[in-house]
Order: sequence, then structure tokens, then C-alpha cells
Amino acid sequence: MSELVYHIKRRPFTAVCLAIPMVFFALLRFFPTLDIHAWSLSWYTRLIQYYFGAFASFIALIAALFANSALGKKTSARSIFLTIGFIALSALFLFSSLATPNILIEGGSNPAFIWSIRLSLPISGLFFAASTFDWPPAAEKFIVRFRRLLWLAGLLLLMIFGIIAFGNPSILVRWMAYDPLVPNLLGALAITLLAWTAWRARVLNWYGSKVINGRLAVVFLLLAQAQFSLMLGIAGQLSWLMYHPLVIAALIVALSAILRSFQTSRDVQLSRYFAALGSILIAGLSLASVEISFRWLNTGGGVNRTSLIPLSIAQGTLSFIVLYFVVFYLNQLITERNETLRREQHLRSELTQLIVHDLKSPLTVILSGMNLMGKESLGSLTETQKRLIVNLGKSGENILQMINDLLDVERLEAGVLNLQKTLTDTAQLLRKQIEESEILASTNKQTVTFTYDKELPQIRIDKALMTRVFTNLLSNALKFTPEHGQVNVHIALKEAQLVVTVADSGPGVPADERDRIFEKFAQVDGGERRGAGLGLTFCKMVAEAHGGSLTVEESDLGGALFCLVLPFKPEESLLFTDENVQTQPPYSDWALDTPHHTPTPN
Repeated sequence: MSELVYHIKRRPFTAVCLAIPMVFFALLRFFPTLDIHAWSLSWYTRLIQYYFGAFASFIALIAALFANSALGKKTSARSIFLTIGFIALSALFLFSSLATPNILIEGGSNPAFIWSIRLSLPISGLFFAASTFDWPPAAEKFIVRFRRLLWLAGLLLLMIFGIIAFGNPSILVRWMAYDPLVPNLLGALAITLLAWTAWRARVLNWYGSKVINGRLAVVFLLLAQAQFSLMLGIAGQLSWLMYHPLVIAALIVALSAILRSFQTSRDVQLSRYFAALGSILIAGLSLASVEISFRWLNTGGGVNRTSLIPLSIAQGTLSFIVLYFVVFYLNQLITERNETLRREQHLRSELTQLIVHDLKSPLTVILSGMNLMGKESLGSLTETQKRLIVNLGKSGENILQMINDLLDVERLEAGVLNLQKTLTDTAQLLRKQIEESEILASTNKQTVTFTYDKELPQIRIDKALMTRVFTNLLSNALKFTPEHGQVNVHIALKEAQLVVTVADSGPGVPADERDRIFEKFAQVDGGERRGAGLGLTFCKMVAEAHGGSLTVEESDLGGALFCLVLPFKPEESLLFTDENVQTQPPYSDWALDTPHHTPTPN
């Protein structure tokens, strides 16, 4: 329950959009006068059902065609079952569309239409649920190896159902004798499977993107709501017909998740992206052209919609081929330019590493020599010479830090810097960095205040990288805080996230520069906060490598507030216990009054 409340708080708009259909359904059921029998009110209601079913079938088929590539290049049991689920949904909605009473087939009721709708969501829900299982390696290998047999078996079952539904519907009529028991059991099964699949989609790392995982969860919840309206609504009335917009909305969200995966892919193929978008438009235009052609040609009678279906298919196929060839040609041009750009980036990266290496080696020798001189190992020094050696050493360390940041930024951009995560007490780590900044703060008579929530868990982070992030954020705050200024550091626990904030009383960052300040070698225009260099770029990239974020906004002190969010999995964290409490400070709120160099509890 707490996890549900957490997701509602984080995504209030999504929660409201999912709640609206259920509220509308409840109004229709509690106020029967509103729940009109639209099916018998007008013949156009059935025509809408016919085109809704056909359009939903097209979208589900497009989702099936692109689902495998959206989940990654490697075929897996997850992508196989997800694709089969969309194909089953597409086929059964197509059957329901073709069997819509009094459109292509005469008759007030049609068992093919009824059972196609009844089976669509339970059968697809079975495959969707199967896609969320963590299959053992042996089972995964077996499914991938014999996937063609699965496809063949699925298509064979759909063909058998189609033959029975349209060739011998009396078999389906006999099953209607078990109403309402069988439909309710199928509906309850579908709702359970789809709700469980939505939960699994939210917690599993489907594609490595929380946005895509969230959209897939919304897809399955909308389909569960569609099944809810079919099961508890009254056939032909508005409460029952609600499943139309819910299914269409679910499939559109599914396509948006697929398109999102193409956008976030490093090797995005433009042909796939626009083929998916263009196919939706072509499907809608083809269906609209059939109805327009029917009404134009049927002025004298003798024309039915069935005869125009081949024309619609031919038009859609031709349009798709033309679209694909145009997009394919453009994709080739973009691919060639991207390859050229990658080669240039690779050469620039190699040149950067070569230059950095050539700089780092002599700089290390210089620092070692100054260290020996500072210790007076090579002879005694005057006070002026000692101060000069200290300043030179600090400047050399700053240059070395910039070189290390540049190397790590290059590695993070290339995706080759592996995180070495260990359970870490972030409060203790940050306290240590604050204490090391004491001398820098005392120079300008600045005050650093550090507070954190009680019972913070230890979380898995790369301790070395996060130490540098904390150091960069603190030095950045102290650098731009004036004399007698203040820096407030706080760690808060918000659900499954640690939020570290560093606020200062400096000049702040203008609102229109807050995104650009994290770019490499960014300079803030029109203000005193200049020369961010690579430090903030490095911090942001490390945060994102941990699945978190780093943002900047205005602080209560009048300066900048940097907010570092570090998400963690509760099962991988460690709460403080009596055994490890001795390693923690005896208080969680203290101030470092730098002029006196003495930490005092608040």
C-alpha cells in the first residue's frame, strides 16, 4: 500500500487519468438514467464499434511488429510473449470488428462478435503475464529456440477460432448457455493477470528506462479497466462501450512507449520510428477511405463494405511501402552522418586521452618535487618560499583534479566507466568531506551547517565517485559564498530515495542558465557565478549513472541550491542497527563554525 501511495504522489497526473474512467463508470452504474442503451439508440453506434475494433486491431498489430525491437536487439522470452500478446489482441479485435452485427454480417446478435471480445483480453493477458516472469536460463533458452513453434501454434489456434466463429458459430452458441459464469470467470482472470502484469512492469527493469516501464504499466492498467467495463457494464450501454476508448488509449500509450525506446536508443533507426507513426496514420486514413467510398458508391445501392475491404488493404499497403522507402532513404543519409560523427568523436576522445596522459605524467613529477621541497627534504626554506610552495601545490592539485574529471567525463560519455557499488553510509561520507573543507571555509569565515534525517539507510553507491561528487558540490558552494556567508547541507530520506541538498548564500544561478550550467566548460552569463568547468558536468553524469539526478534551483539563503537525488532499492539497503550505531555520530544536526574550527551540536 505504501508503494502505491508513493507512485500516486510521484505521478499525480497519471493517477488522475487512470481514476477518471472508473469514476465515470461508477456514475453510470449508480445513476442508470445516464447509462443509455447506445447500441439500440442508433445504427451508427455499431458502425463506430466496427471502426473502433478495426483501428484497435491495426494499432495492436503495429505494437506487435515493433515490440521486439523496442525491448532490445536480443530476442528474449519477454519480447516473444509480449509480441504474441499484442498479436492475439490484434486478431481477436479484428474478428470482433468483422463480426459486428448489421455491418458486414446481418443479424442483431453474433456469437463470433461476442466471444471475440470476451476472449481478447484474457488470452492476451496470459501472454502479457508470461512476459513478466523471470524465466530460468534453461527455460529462456528453450522458449527462444522454439519460438517459431510458439508462433505457429498461436496462429493455428487463432485460425481454428476464426473458422469456428465464422464457419460454425453454433459451437459458440452452446457455450453461451453458461452465461454469466464463464464470462465473469474470464473477466476476473483477465483483470487479475493485467493488474499483476502492470505491477511487475513497474518493478522490473524492462528496458532500463523508468519512463518506458511506467508507460507499460499504464497500458496494462487501462486494459484491466477495459475488461472491468466489459464484465460489469451492461451490454450495449455506455458503461459497456467504455472499453472502446480504454483499449485505444492503452494501445496508443503502448506505441508511445515503443517510440520512446527508439528515441532513447543510441542506435536509433529513423525508419522504424516513422514507420510506426506512419502506420497509425495510414490505418486511420484507409478505414476512413472505405467509409467515404462506400457512401459515394452506394448512392444507387448494390455496394457493400465487404467488397471495399480489398481496396482498403491495397491502399494501406501501397501507402506503407511508399512511406517506408522514403523514410528508409532518409535514414540511410542520417546513419552515414552519424557514423562520420562517431568516428570524429572517437578520434577526439583518443586525442583528449593522449593529451591528458602527456599532461598528467609530468604534473605528477612536479607535484612530487614540490612535496619534497615543502617537507624541506632538499634544504631549509624561508616562510615566503613555504607559502609559495603551498600555493603552487594547490594549483597543481587543482589542475590534476581537472584532468581526472576530464578523463572520467569521457569515460562516462562512452559508457565504459563501471560503477563499483558498495553499501555506504552517505551521512558519514559527507560529514568527512565537510570536515576536509574546514580550512577552505575558515579562510573566508564561512559557516557550514550539516543536518540529516534520522535512521538513514546505507545504500549501494560507488564510494570513490560519490566522494568526488560531494567534494565538487561543497567546493563549488564555498567558492561562490561571500565572506561571513553560509552553506547548508542536508540529507533527507524520501521513500526509496536519498536527497542531498547543498545550499549557499552566493549569487545564485539565473533561471535560464540552470540547465546549461551542467554542460562541459559552461559559463553563466550576466552573473557572478562563472567558470563551472567540468566539476558539475562530472557530478551530474555520476548521479545519472546511479539512476538519480542533479538539479539546481534558488535556495532560501538567496544563492543556489544543488539537489542530488540517489534512488535505491530497499532490499539492497541496510538500516542502522544497534550493531552499527557505534560508527555513527551521536547527533544528526551540527554546525561547523569555521572561524573557531570546532563542530558543535545544535
